[in-house]
Amino acid sequence: MEFGATAKRMILYTAALFVLFIILAFLTPYDTFFFGMMLGTAFSLLNLLMTYSQVKRVTSESKALRTKFAFGTVSRIVLSVVCILIAVSFPHLFNLAGAIIGLMLTYAIIMIEPIFHIKRLQ
Repeated sequence: MEFGATAKRMILYTAALFVLFIILAFLTPYDTFFFGMMLGTAFSLLNLLMTYSQVKRVTSESKALRTKFAFGTVSRIVLSVVCILIAVSFPHLFNLAGAIIGLMLTYAIIMIEPIFHIKRLQ
């Protein structure tokens, strides 16, 4: 399944950036910013995994010609709000801007990653 391979690459890229943020948090004086980035990236990765499982489930249900109601978008929004609430509740640990940027990280990867596969697609 092409989407499965793409999702695995996205997870790998996100995990690599997460490790980079850990290193930068301990090597730079901007630790709260990078802790916020780690928080946002972790929740962004959870959102990606939820999206992947939802697409997988919907694909299998469409092949079986049955439909089922799901809370996909609502659960991802709630998860994002929880991330922001954690960042706002603990400003001495997490930078809010870092958390917001981290939340958007997988979306940025999803937008940028196909550029590297243009040659393969032609």
